[in-house]
Amino acid sequence: MAGTITAAARAQIVYALLEESIITNTKPWLAVGTGPGTSEASDVALFTESGNRTEGTSIGQTTTVTSGDTYQWIGTYTSPAVQTLTNLGLFQNQGMPVQGTLVQQVSSNTQNFIKPSNYYNWPTSYPFDVQVSTEVMTVTSGNNYDTLYVLRGQNNSTALTSIPAATYITQSDTSMFVKTDFTGLSLSTGDTIQFTINVQFQ
Repeated sequence: MAGTITAAARAQIVYALLEESIITNTKPWLAVGTGPGTSEASDVALFTESGNRTEGTSIGQTTTVTSGDTYQWIGTYTSPAVQTLTNLGLFQNQGMPVQGTLVQQVSSNTQNFIKPSNYYNWPTSYPFDVQVSTEVMTVTSGNNYDTLYVLRGQNNSTALTSIPAATYITQSDTSMFVKTDFTGLSLSTGDTIQFTINVQFQ
């Protein structure tokens, strides 16, 4: 038996997202990334988040049903450096996540540890999730020196058989609610671009 989200329910979802921002005094923030990867529902962070998050405005829009089935975010991003954007997302939090890189490759899909470049920057309150390439890992503990111990292939992601050294590790801040990837968008320092992001509920 198949089901569907009714037109009224779609409008209620959009309204709830807008109302939540008002009630909690939170705003949708745009974050951009520069790393490779294809966005999946399992993702908990961007691929190599870059620069500061950008504030925007959001409204309800109608795409296919008259009651309003689309959440729309509009904002202008200014590039702080020469970079090529490859993915972006919307977040409820403004703060940047903790990031680092692998100093040693992951050599199997069962390896239960990673070695980050900046061990002492990472939280010591466990567990927490990280995005490493297209895989989500749950950090369960650390050795107080250079190693984080992890559960592999979390949140329905696939445990990768090999992840090269220097791959970025990005902590989940649990507030990402939409993410997309695209062909590289090259920007110079000071370039500005207006993003319009439509999230349609079907």
